[in-house]
Amino acid sequence: MTGKRSADAIEDGNHAYLKRQKLGTVANYSAMTEIHQSQVPAVEINTGKQLRQLLAFNQDLNQSRSAINSFKTFLGGFVDTDSNSGRRVAILKDYLDSHKPDEDNDAAGHLPEIMQTWDFAYVSGSSDHLASAVPAVLALLLKTISPILELSEHGLRICKTILQKNQLKLISHGLDANKSKEFLISPVLRLLKEIVTFDGGALAKQIYRTRDHTMKSLVRNLNLRFSGDGLEDVKKPSVRTNALRFILSTLKFLPTEAKRDLMLNQRQVFMAITNVKLDDPSFMLREILSMLKTQVLQDEALPRDAKTKVVNATSLKRIATLYDYDQPEADTSTPPEAIDLAAHNFLLLACTSHDIGILNRQTGFYPKGVDPDDLHDVDAENGLLDLGLENIEWMHSFTNEVPVRNTILSELIQCLRPWSSIKQKELLISILRSAPELVAEYFFTRRSFSFDPKLTATWIGYSAFIFATLQIPVPKYLGHQERYSKLPPPPSVVLESVLPQPLSQKVLRSCLIHDQSLIKFFAVRLLCISLRKLQEILKMYHEAVEAGSSLWTQGIVVLTEEFCKRCPSIKDVFLAFRNMSDEDCLQKEAITKLLVLYYEVVPALALEAKCDVSGALTKALQGIEDISLRQENRGLRTLELENLFQFAHFSPEMRWFAKPKDLTSSPFMAMLRLAAEAPLDVQLTKMKSVLDSVVEESQILQTQTQVSALDSLILRLRDLPMSKSTSTVYAFLDDCISRCAANPVKYIFALEVLQSKLETSDKKQAPFSLLTMTIAEQWPFVVKSGDKKDVKEVAQFIAQFIATCIKIKENKNAMKIVIENMVANMETEAPGRKTIERARKLVEEIVAAEPRPKASKKSDKSTKSNGPSKAEKSAITTTMLDDYSPLVEDPTSLTRWSAKDVEEVIEGGILASLVKLLSSQHLHIRREATTNLLKFASKLKESSFSEAEQIWLLLCEVVETAKKTIDQSPLPTIIAIFASQAINVLNDPLHVLYPKINKFLSQGPTWNIDRIPLMYKILDESPSLDDAYYPEISWLLNYMLAGLRTEADMAVFRNRRVFEKLFSLWNNAYLAPGLRDKILRILYRATTIEGGSTTLITRFSTMTWLQAQVALGAGTSLKVLMERIIETSDKKRVGKWAKGLDVVKANTMEF
Repeated sequence: MTGKRSADAIEDGNHAYLKRQKLGTVANYSAMTEIHQSQVPAVEINTGKQLRQLLAFNQDLNQSRSAINSFKTFLGGFVDTDSNSGRRVAILKDYLDSHKPDEDNDAAGHLPEIMQTWDFAYVSGSSDHLASAVPAVLALLLKTISPILELSEHGLRICKTILQKNQLKLISHGLDANKSKEFLISPVLRLLKEIVTFDGGALAKQIYRTRDHTMKSLVRNLNLRFSGDGLEDVKKPSVRTNALRFILSTLKFLPTEAKRDLMLNQRQVFMAITNVKLDDPSFMLREILSMLKTQVLQDEALPRDAKTKVVNATSLKRIATLYDYDQPEADTSTPPEAIDLAAHNFLLLACTSHDIGILNRQTGFYPKGVDPDDLHDVDAENGLLDLGLENIEWMHSFTNEVPVRNTILSELIQCLRPWSSIKQKELLISILRSAPELVAEYFFTRRSFSFDPKLTATWIGYSAFIFATLQIPVPKYLGHQERYSKLPPPPSVVLESVLPQPLSQKVLRSCLIHDQSLIKFFAVRLLCISLRKLQEILKMYHEAVEAGSSLWTQGIVVLTEEFCKRCPSIKDVFLAFRNMSDEDCLQKEAITKLLVLYYEVVPALALEAKCDVSGALTKALQGIEDISLRQENRGLRTLELENLFQFAHFSPEMRWFAKPKDLTSSPFMAMLRLAAEAPLDVQLTKMKSVLDSVVEESQILQTQTQVSALDSLILRLRDLPMSKSTSTVYAFLDDCISRCAANPVKYIFALEVLQSKLETSDKKQAPFSLLTMTIAEQWPFVVKSGDKKDVKEVAQFIAQFIATCIKIKENKNAMKIVIENMVANMETEAPGRKTIERARKLVEEIVAAEPRPKASKKSDKSTKSNGPSKAEKSAITTTMLDDYSPLVEDPTSLTRWSAKDVEEVIEGGILASLVKLLSSQHLHIRREATTNLLKFASKLKESSFSEAEQIWLLLCEVVETAKKTIDQSPLPTIIAIFASQAINVLNDPLHVLYPKINKFLSQGPTWNIDRIPLMYKILDESPSLDDAYYPEISWLLNYMLAGLRTEADMAVFRNRRVFEKLFSLWNNAYLAPGLRDKILRILYRATTIEGGSTTLITRFSTMTWLQAQVALGAGTSLKVLMERIIETSDKKRVGKWAKGLDVVKANTMEF
């Protein structure tokens, strides 16, 4: 046994490291490795032959390390651009050519000496440094020759050699090394990354096929982060960074199928990829986000199921944490895109795109699993008429939670904090805009967040978020596809998009009365945008009603009521308005706009309190006349006045033409002046609509001409020069308007007298404004005032006004007489006389207002579009007439009964068929049926059948009734059907009609064939049993439908006013489901009979009744019935009766 060598026996210091070393800590081992590397000298390489000799396999580990280190130094020289790169390429090419294997030998590998050295390093088990150095130098070799085209063939051979079985074991061994030996793991990962990227990813698929080796322990390695102090160096990446670069490169170059398989089967790998931390290096985070964006989201060939394995709720939430990333950049020379911005852009793309992101198609305000076109819950049998939204099971089910289709996004948005980050708010708003179904789900989940008014950064941020949420557009058709559905969405879901739960009535009231003006302003703005959105949604509801869905009318009421429960009362708003400072123009303008919206959108809530704005209107008018008012505040004051005028217009007690004590003009004149003096770019549309309304009510100006007389008057006021005399003109005009509005009858009589003096053959006079008559009457008083300058100014205005009236097509002959009367009593040299006389000459040069655009009338096409389509007509008509067929005669029943038992004849329907033969069109069949019925009655009388007595009586009575008529005509179908169906009732003593039919049979031996049996008994009398009313009616309607077949049956229905009874029954608010359907089928059946439609129109005013039902929202079926009645009626007779068939058709099309 050999003893331990002494230190003196070692000649070379390097040989000391060939001794077996005592294993210490990992840190000591790493330090020793570094010492080894630094002490191994590098040999300068000058020829390919020298390189071959240097890299030849040697069992001396020290020599092998030296050779590998020298080769690494040689390859590192390629980076130095100053060196002779051409010479180095030649040396490297010579070396690689010398190791090129034979083309015929596929199993032969490239660079066998290096591969053997790598294998020896692991086999010996005593040189982790060599095991680390070989894959490192191979990775550097591939990186070096990758851009050199002439060496690409060698590179591919080297890659294929590395992917052979023996080398794959070495790769697997390196990847699976102890996690403390990062120096062994990282080189292998760098080598794999170079292989997968070499030659544009030529071997990426082969890398994936050998994933059992190449991706071994990948999840663990992806979690081995940098553990040192400070920032991770880009040039010395951690194991996680190397693993990320490898897998991301693999993802980049894999074909679609392999990439899909990787995503579906390596979920843990991608979970580790997206497991980002706030202390990760920024360069690596950018690589992750960039690769996920380009290779996952933007890969159109990649199916959605694979994308969602990578981009899911967990990964998105992890990426969302990067909004708080604040690590410094390693390279600050060229600042790249910030990490929080990169994460924000990625999340926007992933969450808001249907095509490349994870956003699923959704149905807006309709929750998942709801079919808004299914009316089964409305009417159990057909659903042709609305019985109330309360009957729809799901309509009020979504008050605490709502199922959504975008579950991934639903989970993500709950972790965002929009009140603390602008980017997070932008992301959340973008998601809610792309998927409106998430709005209600978001606020239902976040009930715990309090919105109590506190002027904190969180409260302000959350307020801004809610304001942005309310600005999200309403989805088209409320989320339904291509059209409005038959049912409105759940009101609780819609309300969350209009006034979310955090904005409760209590909270909003607290905000309105809060001392802080900013909190009050936020509340007012939120309510304004909320009311506007509700107004838009209610408009869509009305459009759906016009399209024929009656339930939308109830939806309007329910939604408005729910909104009013959450919205503060107008008293609170008005109190906040009164408590505001007059100097706060912005606040005053906003809250006056809110008051107007209350009246426009929720008038029921607005009318709960009486709000007098006359005082506020006076103050606002005084404020705008203040010459010291700044220009920006003047604009806000103008808007505030517009809102106050509009608000005052809602009050019937508003005195528009009365001049308040503290003002120089009436409110109407103030509006006129404001409209005239406002800048041209300020439209004041709402105030002008108030002016139009007041003018139309008071009739001070005519409204018949195409060009508005009001617009022309405002234009003339706008032309007034800015002088002291201008106020005189306004005062004169205000006085004339007030007089005209106070006593219009006086000026109407004066106008009639004036028009009587005109010589014209036209019966219809041209329009003429009463204000002109008042101006002419008051003109002499202006002349007598004595101030010549004021008189001339007023005369100039009057002349221009008269010229404008003539130009807009008012009665010019009457205007001529007015001018003559005005100057008749004036002296020749009186001021203003010549100006008035020249009024007619100004017509050509005066500029009139532009004609207002006409209100667009609905074209015939749009009118027709509101009616049922051809497909709907066909479907409804087919459904209503599906059971219609000529009465089937079964002559075999004449003989079949004789071979059957009594019980079988009755219960098998043979007897009922025999009774129906009494209505046969053939005389001999009717006679045979009578004879056979008597024979069977005799047989029945003698039998022991339990109900023989009652059925025998029925048969005897129906035969006696038929004997009166069957020789001349068939028995009316309605009688035969009644008798045939009464057999089944008599055979069942528990039937609800058993008592009434027995009582009917006891009334006499024969029936009146001009009456419908039991109709009045069932409709007008109480039922036999307490809960049998609707079953009795159902039986009656069934036999009436089956019995309406011929003109004789129609005559019975007409004589007995059956349709009036049916119309009355229809209007029963508590009618059982399905009965209206049967009434509708009877009406449709009537249209199939000759003269039936004409009878419905001319005898029962059916069209008027149908129009009323359609107006109440009865549905499409009645519209189709209206058109069918018109189409199948006697056009000539109906036209004569209605004084024109076109009138009937026009009225029908309106509905």
